[in-house]
Formats: sequence, C-alpha cells, structure tokens
Amino acid sequence: MVLGLVGGCGGGTEPPTRTASRQPPETEVRTDRGPVEKRFPQFGRFTGVEWTAAPLGRADSRVPGPTDTRLSGVATLAEADVQRLLEEYRWVPAARPPAVLEGIAPEVPGGAEWRTSEEFTSEVTRDVYTGSFHLDPETGTMVFDAVNPTAAQGS
Repeated sequence: MVLGLVGGCGGGTEPPTRTASRQPPETEVRTDRGPVEKRFPQFGRFTGVEWTAAPLGRADSRVPGPTDTRLSGVATLAEADVQRLLEEYRWVPAARPPAVLEGIAPEVPGGAEWRTSEEFTSEVTRDVYTGSFHLDPETGTMVFDAVNPTAAQGS
C-alpha cells in the first residue's frame, strides 16, 4: 500500500505543487477512514472522507530507500469538532486555496472561505513532515495535503 511508505525527505511547510502534466500517478480515490484517522486524529470524528495518495518523483526498485508519498483529501467534520478547532486554534484567512492531488480536486468545494492555522499544522505534523490544512467552518470541510504523513503516536 502506498501509504506504508512514510520515510524520506521533508522540509518546508507546504507540499510541493505540481502542474497537471507533471502530476504523479495516483491511487484511486478512497473513502476508508482508517488511514486518515491514524494520521490526523486532530480532525475528531469526521462524518466522511475522500482521499488519494501518490508517490513523488519516480519510484524505482533499483534505488534503495523509501519513496516520498503525497496524501490529499477532503474530510467532512462533525459540527462539534469544527467548533472545538475554532476555539482551540487561531485560524486566519488562507493566502491561497488548497492545493491537492488532481484526483481530489473535484471534491474540494468551490467558493469556500478557507482558513489555515500554523498552530494546528504544527500540532498535526509535529514538525516531522510537511502538510497543509484548510478549514471552511461554514461547511465543516477540512482539506488536507501532506507529504509522508506519519501516524500519530499511540495510533
């Protein structure tokens, strides 16, 4: 499973943006909760999720070492969790809309008023991997995009 490859290089605060012509091959869009719950327990009890993953660069079995993996998705949060996140973290208007893998782009709501939180991002990633998290409080939508997201400790 592509999510099992969680080692590799990190750095920076945003996942790399790629044009459609340079987009890595993705796995199918999935709706199983387990991989997302393990990596992002801070979302709380989300009511739905769609996500996909893709290797970055060219995976080559002749080259030792892990392949970096990008994971993008859209989660619909429970209303109580949206309120909790708004109370626990400082959210500011996003400088730009969420960047996600091509297969998830159709699932990202248009016209949303995206907000981001450096505190939330730091807590989720534990400053171990790069990721971006965009919340639309009105619809309860969390859009996530991360490179090599690891499962939270205790998961």
